[in-house]
This record gives sequence, structure tokens and C-alpha cells, in this order.
Amino acid sequence: MNYAEFENGDETKSSSTTFGVVVDANYHFKALNSVSPYVELNVNFGSYSRNITETVEGITTETDYTGSRVGAGVNFGFDWYFTEGLSLGGKYTLGFRSLGKPDAKSGNVTVEGPSSSGFGIGSASVILNVHF
Repeated sequence: MNYAEFENGDETKSSSTTFGVVVDANYHFKALNSVSPYVELNVNFGSYSRNITETVEGITTETDYTGSRVGAGVNFGFDWYFTEGLSLGGKYTLGFRSLGKPDAKSGNVTVEGPSSSGFGIGSASVILNVHF
């Protein structure tokens, strides 16, 4: 929760919740010495909600936002098995995401926002894996 109070008595409170699920599947190619390259596919789903309460000059306004997202990605990576039970890896992600039409509700008024989608670079990561 975020909270801000101003000298004139105005205040803003904000809280949010995000929930998501990701499913990954990877395929490792033939190892080159101690390096194992792989390709990975993932699908993800998520939802979020946010509440903002603002008091300005004694008038309080409460706004709720809700929305969802779905996405998919392709990861290209490798694992370097430098000792038994441990590997250091890296991966690069290309992905697609689609955000559903978010709702903004203030009092009895609900406004539906625009949906959006995009394709691009998700992230590059360095990963230490423990194998047992």
C-alpha cells in the first residue's frame, strides 16, 4: 500500500494486487562439452487490481482498476555445467503480450479502457541452477 498525506490535509492511498501463472517447456539440444543450448516456450496469464482513494479539499474519490493479460514467449538459452550439480546459464526472451480491456470504476461510473498488444524483447537473464 502506498500512502501520501499533504500539509493541507489532502491524501492519496493506493493498493494493488497482481496474480500470474507461467508455464514453461524447454528442449535441450545435444550438449557441446559442458554447455547445453536450449529453446524454451512459455505461456503466461495474469490479472491485476488497483484501488486509489484520493481526498482533495475534503472530497474523497475512490477509483478501482481491474484487468488481465495473456502472453507467450520464446527463450533461447544455454546452461554451462561447470561442476556436478551446478550450472550457470543465460537466456534471451522474445515475447508477445495482450492486455485485456481494463475497467476503471469510480462511484457508479465504469469506464472500459482500450486493449493493447505488443511483440518485443522480454528480457535477458543470467541464471544459477542447482540440480539434484
